[in-house]
Amino acid sequence: MKIYFDGCAKTGGYSRTGRVDQRYPKLLCEKLNAEEYNLANRNGNNTRIVRNLLEHDLSQFDLFIIQMTKRNRFEYFDKKIKKWVSIGMQTRKLPKEITGLSETIDEIFITVRNEDEKFINLYTIWKNKIISLNDVPSYHRPDKEIYKINEVSDDVSHMVKHYLHYYRCVYSEEQSKVDEQMCFRTMKSLLKNHKHIIMYMHSDKEINVPVDLIYKKGKDYVSGFYMGADTHQIIMNDILKLL
Repeated sequence: MKIYFDGCAKTGGYSRTGRVDQRYPKLLCEKLNAEEYNLANRNGNNTRIVRNLLEHDLSQFDLFIIQMTKRNRFEYFDKKIKKWVSIGMQTRKLPKEITGLSETIDEIFITVRNEDEKFINLYTIWKNKIISLNDVPSYHRPDKEIYKINEVSDDVSHMVKHYLHYYRCVYSEEQSKVDEQMCFRTMKSLLKNHKHIIMYMHSDKEINVPVDLIYKKGKDYVSGFYMGADTHQIIMNDILKLL
């Protein structure tokens, strides 16, 4: 038996402790004596999940476990480096050491991960300066997060300005809901002749498609990097009930 997994950091098993042996795909495959084939990664997005399905011979797998993720994420193909790049957005604290203000402030960062890389980079703009942060799990991270100012290439600078403008001025929940529906319907169509389970876990926003399982931040888990072994055990048990 061979099981196909895809999703974001939750299904990839990235956690605060680095205990990849406790992630639910591994637990499920051990329970079913199956081979794990896992494409999930940080900053994963629904368009990437669809692309991966299109690029694989689905007849080689006995079961598909798909974890839909934040609908504000997407990917594009970088013609210069010839790689797919996953893009997302999150609000983070910008420290006063960077802003010169008396306290930290909330600021929009774009999240970027190249297809062959494990970690993501975050970028924002403050007073026309590109602020970058290498965001890695805490068990790899130094004591303090390291922010850098204007230490990016011209190409990265243009990309950051473009996508910050997109999220601030173009992006809308109405559009993202339609994108989410299109991705879901495409997944269902591609997998209609294959045994599959589609779940959702990420933000506290409602998902607009009829997935099989839903896990909400704040109710079923704390946040992405802080999903512990108990949560993964619960997910595995829920999957087994549907098989």
